[in-house]
Amino acid sequence: MMKILNILVIVVFPLTFFAQVNQVDKQGRKQGEWIKYYESSNVPQYKGQFENDKPVGKFVYYYPSNKIKSIIIHEEDSPRSEAYFYHENKNLLAFGIYKNFKKDSVWTHYGPSGRISFKETYKEDVLHGKRITYYVPELLEDTRVEVMREAIYVNGRLNGPVKEYFPGGGTKLEGNYKDGRFDGTAKRYHPNGRLMILERWKNRRKHGWWISYDASGKETGRTYYYKGEKIEGKELENMMEKFKEEGINPNN
Repeated sequence: MMKILNILVIVVFPLTFFAQVNQVDKQGRKQGEWIKYYESSNVPQYKGQFENDKPVGKFVYYYPSNKIKSIIIHEEDSPRSEAYFYHENKNLLAFGIYKNFKKDSVWTHYGPSGRISFKETYKEDVLHGKRITYYVPELLEDTRVEVMREAIYVNGRLNGPVKEYFPGGGTKLEGNYKDGRFDGTAKRYHPNGRLMILERWKNRRKHGWWISYDASGKETGRTYYYKGEKIEGKELENMMEKFKEEGINPNN
């Protein structure tokens, strides 16, 4: 009799256990523990708990290799969730915050070696704020953290000052963006710090004199653009003469 009871416990317990997973209520809402598997595989895509179709507590997501892909921790009675993403080598790939299941605030990203690669700011799942890109050293022994580029986004588009740097910290480029493209004056530099190219933009198009210089500071050439079109030859001479007569600055 005891043998039969033991067999019943062994058989019934797993059935009861699995019966508690992936349940929905009468309204079709997910409730309790859920495990979703990759198609034709016993490797889970994720494991977590739902309450009235809303994820609660800790969710773990997996690569097809069964290694952890990400861990999302949903705070109780709050729209905030902490997110941690991982490379398959187990090093951190990124971490940040979700608010109402949308990316929010600063997200930090890392390469497979564990080196920081970039930081970016979100608002309601859209880039909004500063984005900083870093040089990622090839040698593991190199522990320097150097900024490659700093830029500002507004509602998903580049808007505002942008600055790029050479390895070691010297300025490589500085300018301004408007609606995703350069606007106003932009300057590109030689590694020795001298100006290499002076660019002029207006209404997101090349406009005005573009002047280039060699590493000693000597001018090596200039090109004129008007509303995005390159002007040269006789047409350029006539245009400059007209601007002079009318007192117009050709860069405006």
